[in-house]
Amino acid sequence: MKYLSFTRLTGTLLLTCSPIALSATANNTGSINTDNSSIEVFTVTGTHIPDTSDTASLPKFTISAEEIAALAPNSFADVLAGVPGIDIFEQGGVGGLTFLSVRGGDPNFVVILIDGVKVNDPTNSRGGAFDLGTIDPTVIDKVDVFYGSLSTVYGSDALAGVISIETKKFSEQRNGTASIKVGSNGMYGGSVHFGVALAEIAQLSVIGSVQDGDDSTFGDAFERQEVIASLASMADSDSQWNLGFFYADGEAATFPEDSGGDRLAVIRDPEIRDFSQTNVNAKVQHSLSESIKLDFNSAWSKREEDISNPGIAPGVLDGVPAIDSISNYERLDLSATASYGISESAVIALGAAYAKEDGDMKSIIDFGFPMPADYTLERETESVFVEARLDPLESLHFTLGIRHDNTKQNDVTTARLISRYQLSSTSTISAQYSEGFKLPSFFAVAHPFVGNPELKPEQSENYDLSIDSNFFTGNLTTRFSIYKNTFTDLVDFDPIAFTNVNRSKVTAEGVEAYLAYQANEQLSLSGQFTYNKVDIDEVGVVLRRRPELKASVTANYQATEQLSFTGRLVANDDYYDSSVPTGMIELPGYNHLDLSAAWTPTDSLMFRLHAKNILDNDKEQAVGFNNTGRSLTLSLSKEF
Repeated sequence: MKYLSFTRLTGTLLLTCSPIALSATANNTGSINTDNSSIEVFTVTGTHIPDTSDTASLPKFTISAEEIAALAPNSFADVLAGVPGIDIFEQGGVGGLTFLSVRGGDPNFVVILIDGVKVNDPTNSRGGAFDLGTIDPTVIDKVDVFYGSLSTVYGSDALAGVISIETKKFSEQRNGTASIKVGSNGMYGGSVHFGVALAEIAQLSVIGSVQDGDDSTFGDAFERQEVIASLASMADSDSQWNLGFFYADGEAATFPEDSGGDRLAVIRDPEIRDFSQTNVNAKVQHSLSESIKLDFNSAWSKREEDISNPGIAPGVLDGVPAIDSISNYERLDLSATASYGISESAVIALGAAYAKEDGDMKSIIDFGFPMPADYTLERETESVFVEARLDPLESLHFTLGIRHDNTKQNDVTTARLISRYQLSSTSTISAQYSEGFKLPSFFAVAHPFVGNPELKPEQSENYDLSIDSNFFTGNLTTRFSIYKNTFTDLVDFDPIAFTNVNRSKVTAEGVEAYLAYQANEQLSLSGQFTYNKVDIDEVGVVLRRRPELKASVTANYQATEQLSFTGRLVANDDYYDSSVPTGMIELPGYNHLDLSAAWTPTDSLMFRLHAKNILDNDKEQAVGFNNTGRSLTLSLSKEF
């Protein structure tokens, strides 16, 4: 249930705990990563082949821990705001559901990985979109954004892109870090991270973090606790392994999506969401020889959500009854890959994967009388894949991947071709053709009122062409990209048949421009501009939260050895959004300016003051949800 006008969502609203919305964007302090030399073991690279060269993978956009710290974000949405090709809208404060889109795709067209573990949940009414409030930005070491349809690597859901989050690990440079923060709107939190080498055999890393409150001005409630642990072998042997654990739980209270928010909602009770996310993963990598490598990966994850929606009073559109629901989803992933270096210019990888999913939802809908709407579903997917990298010339490189995924209901084959050509010592051109698929969500297939077990997988095709250049001995880095994404067989709600069907087709095409300039030792600048045009093949249907134009500029200034400043301005033009009180309307564009200052009186101690929305722009990102307003956050971190 995605690319719909709000009118066509009305029937679905009666049955969902959280109606679906769609997106918009800006830009970030991140960097374009085209240097893949010295790839660390277990690092997600968007390919099955261990990437030890600087030529094989399509460039991606990377945000480092240092860049995240400079932004001093209170939410993961703050981290992604401003990344080229990403539209992101916050509904209320940190605890509100965030709309995320990559190059025009729906939020559930993006695979989210935490330390390589897929965390998309197909039992929720959002079709599998991940709740970005689950992850604390302070625990993140790096974020990689991969563009295009990557189902040849990640299977289902990777229609528009992949966002890979890597948490902080053991570091030889420090034993640990402790930090605390307080905000002007009653928000406070902190984190502790320590790492230690165990008898020169393994590296242990443990992180704990808490946050209470968000940065909004209208009383949203939010709290979250996280514990993350990693035990990894030393990277100096033919065999390497890693054990990982991630746990987060929390509670959020906000106005329901499409309710009209704090400005328009008639029912003033908040929607209460309790959530928990548990991931356990084990990875082994073994080199039989210089040319043969084996990878074994296993992961288990569990998502639990308890939602109490007070309902939405009728407005221009029909209202939504009160709904209470409890959902549980478990996923087991196993995979094995063998790669063989045929020669210095050719590598091939063969592998197989198995996924088992178990999900259920128990819900009560209040139609004036309680109506149960429960479902349970299991799904197993068996996959085989092959990938080859060829370097026919020193300056020309190809990567070709094919994957076949099989369930009892569906067989899907996808392919991807990447090519890179070194135009000169300063410029590289990259091209990609990729295919993706998304198995129907458990909610769309099994819900007792609107579920349709005959739904086909949603499909995608992506074309991408990028030129990366370096000028002035590397002080100026640029990227220019053009792309076209086509999404077909999209799951849509048919109000006449009162069920979900496959029928829509959406095309998203656009251009992205990015540059990063190191003006001198003190000043660095970066900026991006995105034009994204999205069309649907049905007359009268308008897509929500997709501004055609967005841009951002980030500046970092090192005033003295101890004092630095970071500023980021993001902006976008007008876009459509809807709510029950108003129906579909056009919202004006907005801009958002954040500033932060960091003072390091010693090498291990840092104070940071962060001012969010310093211009106090009062434009709404979602209909009726007033801007969160200006806020200040003071943090203190200590390395030891």
